[in-house]
Amino acid sequence: MHKARLEQISRLFLDYRRHFEIGDAEQVADFYRFPLHYYREDGSKLAISRQDFVQQVDKLLSAYRRLDVNQILGTVTDVNELNESSSLATLNWILLCPQGDKSAELYSAITRYLLGDTEDGLKIDGLILVDEAEKIRGAVRARRRAAREQ
Repeated sequence: MHKARLEQISRLFLDYRRHFEIGDAEQVADFYRFPLHYYREDGSKLAISRQDFVQQVDKLLSAYRRLDVNQILGTVTDVNELNESSSLATLNWILLCPQGDKSAELYSAITRYLLGDTEDGLKIDGLILVDEAEKIRGAVRARRRAAREQ
């Protein structure tokens, strides 16, 4: 892997994370090429439009607000070059929320992205989904337990 390509991918996800933290689904969608291909955990595949993607991101951002997520950390843990213009990147996302005067991990998730060069630069072309619903429900339950214990 060329160092320049790895830096390009790292920069893409740094900017992506910042826009996710801002909470604007339209800006998050700008990092993708549509139709976007979702590869689900059950092995099925789905192509979705920008409009559908924005609606899904809005729901996820709403859940993050309810959970009081104040920071999202994303670390590129692996990149495989598929060909000269396509890569598979693995990221470890960690969601943080306030806990006293510090931040605490709410949960983490590993996500894989298919990236491709386009006329507009590097874009996310496919997403190997990780269902965050169970992680979000677990975080909500943990929050409720902690609140009852106080």
